[in-house]
Amino acid sequence: MPKTFSLHYKKCGWQVVLVAMTALPVLLNGAETVRLKGTVKRGKSFRYKVSDGLIFGLDPTTENDPCQGWVIWMGPSEQMKNYAGIATGPLHGLRATDICGSDFRNSDNSGPNAAGPKNVNRSQKMRQFRFVANQSDYQVLYKAYGTSQHGHVHSGKLNITRLSLGNLRVGSRPTIERMEFTVALDLRSRS
Repeated sequence: MPKTFSLHYKKCGWQVVLVAMTALPVLLNGAETVRLKGTVKRGKSFRYKVSDGLIFGLDPTTENDPCQGWVIWMGPSEQMKNYAGIATGPLHGLRATDICGSDFRNSDNSGPNAAGPKNVNRSQKMRQFRFVANQSDYQVLYKAYGTSQHGHVHSGKLNITRLSLGNLRVGSRPTIERMEFTVALDLRSRS
């Protein structure tokens, strides 16, 4: 049976909070898919150790970032290398690994993001991303831009199951106050 726990710790000036997180199954003995769920609040980070050398994380954007949400990342530790960022396009601007308050509101923040002239054309509750699982595959991708080499690329999905938005005033930047989510990480190689 899965265990649910909370963990609070402080390291290098960052406060990391894991809240109501469950993993099914834990990556042991070659599991091909890791599933987890969690809750994160505005301004807080989320971490889950997938295996030695591989962490799934959500890092909050800064207060003056127009995104006002989180960035999905995977890497060895504390976002030294972003294994999801290098494998998920585009290389510049907003990408599937960015979860922004403005994704869920129309362009002037006067209502929900829906079809029509004010649509912001961003993913809503499902985020699909790709990632590599180790430093050597990261280096292959890093060196491969502009070539046909890809290394061993994996896929992940983050599904937002509950969302609380704030700052819902016309002309202002909406914020995500709280987000509940599930994640599925497919660890089978996709060359």
